[in-house]
Amino acid sequence: MFVPVDGSSLNLTDDKRSKGTGVVGSRRVGARGFQVMTALAITPDGTPSGLCGQTWWARTAAVTKKRTGGMDKRPVEQKEIRHWLEVMRQVRETFSSESAPRPWFQLDRGGDAWPVILDGLDPGHLFTVRATYDRRLQVQGRGDERFYLRPTLEARPVLATYELEIPSSGKRKARRAQIEIRTSQVTLDLHVTPKRTTGATLWAVLAREVPATVPAGEKPIEWLLLTTHSAQTEDEARLVLFGYSQRWRIEEFHRLWKTGACNVEDNQLRDADHIIRWATILAAIALRLLRLTYLARTAPDAPATVELSAAEIKAIVVAREPKSVPRSVSIAHAIRWLADLGGYTGYRSSGPPGALTIARGLQRIEILASVLSRRTSDQW
Repeated sequence: MFVPVDGSSLNLTDDKRSKGTGVVGSRRVGARGFQVMTALAITPDGTPSGLCGQTWWARTAAVTKKRTGGMDKRPVEQKEIRHWLEVMRQVRETFSSESAPRPWFQLDRGGDAWPVILDGLDPGHLFTVRATYDRRLQVQGRGDERFYLRPTLEARPVLATYELEIPSSGKRKARRAQIEIRTSQVTLDLHVTPKRTTGATLWAVLAREVPATVPAGEKPIEWLLLTTHSAQTEDEARLVLFGYSQRWRIEEFHRLWKTGACNVEDNQLRDADHIIRWATILAAIALRLLRLTYLARTAPDAPATVELSAAEIKAIVVAREPKSVPRSVSIAHAIRWLADLGGYTGYRSSGPPGALTIARGLQRIEILASVLSRRTSDQW
């Protein structure tokens, strides 16, 4: 299982500061809410499978940091980085049985910290993090000469090249980018305290767009990843890059959770415990919507019963009234009919059905499915 882990914040109404919320965003703005760290389970084909870890906290109005030479001297237990470690511990417990798949953590730049890297060296799981810092390396037999991560990778020969379709966005022009891959096994020189360092040996993967395909005025696409998975061959390096690309699923999850389908930040509950319970229920709903969206793309021929109940399938058919109903309804058929009920136009320019139209379709059939669940068998 790929397991992207990432943090976010929920901005909630708490004018009287009576709900147990903390500071969100800039303290000068005065927004209130909670911080949350979430882990998702993603199957090897990119289909979201479920929530597998989550932790909540409220930031205090002020945080005192004692620094020496730019380094935060507080114990790990007093830093927010501890929440990354807590969620990763929850994930390990979730996948602790012998028959469970092996989790492969996928972390963004916020996870590039020595406690997380050392924790990621645990042989029981895999770990990839996008590098934030050009860290110093430990190199045996080179005396006092200093070596750093980025120059070391840039000096490596190109392992492989591939083409990547880049869609148009507000920041980038649409193009077919050519990406070069360089890899190297390195030993990071991690400063655990101002006076103590320790080594962490792992693989580094640099994927960078060649200048020839970069439009004028834009920066080249680049990922610099640190991983415990081998990246010695082209196939291994491509697998590391594909695994990190699945981290985008958690960004989609946050969007569904906060806007459109779930609107978690609109709740008016008055107690922190109640807010977190309700938000957790909505998180499960957002994940299910994301799972339905991708199942229709990654496993279109699978039976609809892989995710939908018999009553839900019957309700979709009754509400949609398709011209013909196959004996075995596939998940692709069911999701398309759900999206139609939610306002999906089906134009080529629209792309495949998205989570918001699927959510509206589920709302349309909710009462009908509840009634049918009392009258239909468990099989469809």
